[in-house]
Amino acid sequence: MGSALFPSILLQFFRDLYRFTKCSNEQCEFMFRTRKSTLIKKLLSLQESSAKNTYDPTSQGLAKVFLKDIGEVEVLQLLLTVLKEGALGTTCIVVNSQDKHLTACKLWRWPLYRTMPTLKRVPICNDRCNETECLNPYHYFLTMSHSPSKTIRLDSSPVSLPITRDLSDSGICIDMCSDTFNTEDGESTSTWCNVAYWEHNQRIGALHCVNDPIVAIANNITHSGRFQGLDLSKIANDDVSRDEVTARVRKHIGSGILVSLEEDGIWLYNRSEISIFVQSPTMSTGDKSRPQVHKVLPGYALNSYHFSHHSTVSRTARTIRLSFEKGWGPGYRRQYITDAPCWLELLLSIR
Repeated sequence: MGSALFPSILLQFFRDLYRFTKCSNEQCEFMFRTRKSTLIKKLLSLQESSAKNTYDPTSQGLAKVFLKDIGEVEVLQLLLTVLKEGALGTTCIVVNSQDKHLTACKLWRWPLYRTMPTLKRVPICNDRCNETECLNPYHYFLTMSHSPSKTIRLDSSPVSLPITRDLSDSGICIDMCSDTFNTEDGESTSTWCNVAYWEHNQRIGALHCVNDPIVAIANNITHSGRFQGLDLSKIANDDVSRDEVTARVRKHIGSGILVSLEEDGIWLYNRSEISIFVQSPTMSTGDKSRPQVHKVLPGYALNSYHFSHHSTVSRTARTIRLSFEKGWGPGYRRQYITDAPCWLELLLSIR
């Protein structure tokens, strides 16, 4: 539905814009009042369909008041964002207001919540949002409540590769990116993370060096934005023999994840429609040789590597592993990360 409506809405918007230059003040006021009403109706229908079986009729009144209180341009931006389901590159919707984003998130992203919990804004908003507010509901995530252990030491953990079955193409430490490199403008930039993509026990493609604070990792999604992007479909080997489960999981990755280097740690934002399963040395409270695996639902964010415990983790153990859709370890059918069909290694080079 979204892909079909998207171009027609834009075309109609520019037609109206042309008509605006040719009309009187009274005609323009009526035309845009009608135009905004049409956009509001489309958003209301999307809000009702997104709620599905949990739809609350009273939310229609809340949505109407909310939409009438913002400008037409903002209503159009919100409609396009909802239609695209927050695809990479969706713009900020900036308003001079407080807490309106909570209403937008409740209406078009998390209709199940009667009262919105604390949300975390993903750091992809433009600079204007620091002083105002962004209404894009896909720029916010629910947060996982997890506190790392205060007494953790993982010197005996795996060096760079998991302690599992034999891995093919396992020279992952040898071809890591250098710690620094020169950008096009001659500035020296630090590489804080190297990303490796695996299917079962076979690494696919070369390492991806991350030097921007944020990297978007997705599958078959065109990246546009102010930060790095890694499309897994472009690094997949054509000669790799994939089983049916692996091929299906790859298709489900979709918008994937955002990996963000922030003040308190390395955050993972799950933008896909499937869960991801994360293992990190700073989130372990049990067996040091097999850190716990944490499930992160769609729309949730997790601080996957706490800087408050960075000094307690040996340099060779600073690795985050995550699997798309399939968990592993105790309690799961797959006991090893190499049993997972599609997974990532984030090899950290943070001092």
